[in-house]
Amino acid sequence: MVISSITKFLPNKHDGSLLGKRKFMGLAVIAIAIFAFSSLAINIGSHISLKKERELSITLPNGDCIWTNAEVYNESNGHPYGTLFASYPAAGMRVTWQQTEGATGIKVSDDFFQLAYAKIGLVKTQYPHYEGIWSYADNMNQVIYVLRNPRWAMPSYLTILSELNYAHTWEIAYDHLPEVFTKRAPMEDWIQWRDYRFEDEIRLWGLHIDFYMTNGLQYWMPVDFERNGQWPFRFYNESDLPWPQDYHCALDIDSCVPVAIVSYERIRDPEHGPGELHKIANALRGKPGMTVLPEDNIDCIWHDTWTSTLAPYNDARDRNGLPRTAYNFTMDQMYTIEAKLVEYSEKYSSPEWANMTQAQDLVWNFEHYLVEVREEIADIEANPPPTAAPNANYEDELVEWYNSKGKGNRYDKGKVQNMGIWDLIKHFYDR
Repeated sequence: MVISSITKFLPNKHDGSLLGKRKFMGLAVIAIAIFAFSSLAINIGSHISLKKERELSITLPNGDCIWTNAEVYNESNGHPYGTLFASYPAAGMRVTWQQTEGATGIKVSDDFFQLAYAKIGLVKTQYPHYEGIWSYADNMNQVIYVLRNPRWAMPSYLTILSELNYAHTWEIAYDHLPEVFTKRAPMEDWIQWRDYRFEDEIRLWGLHIDFYMTNGLQYWMPVDFERNGQWPFRFYNESDLPWPQDYHCALDIDSCVPVAIVSYERIRDPEHGPGELHKIANALRGKPGMTVLPEDNIDCIWHDTWTSTLAPYNDARDRNGLPRTAYNFTMDQMYTIEAKLVEYSEKYSSPEWANMTQAQDLVWNFEHYLVEVREEIADIEANPPPTAAPNANYEDELVEWYNSKGKGNRYDKGKVQNMGIWDLIKHFYDR
């Protein structure tokens, strides 16, 4: 079996150490995920030609510049210093990688697509959220974290799922790639996804930040191969402390703690955007294999990237259907978002984080998110929506809808029994 050939590269599962056991489980899970998608990834990769030379945007006197297309890093130039751009789904990664490519001339790779090629240099991921995978082995050295207000990240996340037709296979996702950044989700889908996933996703938004700020404290059970927290597994809670460290952060990267925090709201803002790009450039400048524009040209390339990049932006969705402001939360959900932002603002402004610039940047953004969220709450309180009629079957209907999209029942016993890891997790199904 292919799974057997993959697992021969895993550590000895009879290693008695805790780290050995956890690494075996984690790598087994990744092997299964990569096997499931590798054939299409290789097919996709075969249609992509690697150019031999990187092309850096052109610098001119007096801080001027000319934007040029970025190109795939040429491995013949040596192994580059690896930078991982990590975020919760739909946190504005597109704008971030476009700006990064403008400043470096190096393409940012995706953790999912083109698995046939080495993930080196610049890579973006949503790991450890279940939409991301650690596909870059030990090629990364540092992390830059990309942040977005959860009030807007969650609706945008659902929109991407909808554009990709809720893909749970490479074939479906690849077929629908041309539809990304073209239309927002149907309103009925938003309401059902929101009401079914809200509590888990607002928690994951916070846990994702914590994961990187704590150098990989693992919030999911080691045997939870999708890191999704659905039955028969669960997320860790306070009673499980101390949580284990994710073995990737322990072994595969210098540190998972971000060297910089950039936010979607700031990097696309004319006042703050160049400053956010300066953070990225400063984190990359001088690293092996990295070509970065001089400091004096960063402001120029930030502006030039906006006007020169041909790829669609989030705002393009407004041309087809409802605007983003139509995708609202209930009053109770808005209160929960507010409480989460207050919790995280207080957490990362506590004494233990006082001397860390990254924590201060987080708090700055949280406080600005709170202003926006509280303004929306005030508007809803002043003009409350009508109360929906009670529906005793609503929760069952949400479960049925979610399952119909291929997103529910991810740990179905019959499916898991055929995945090659049944002996490791079967006892969870006997409880």
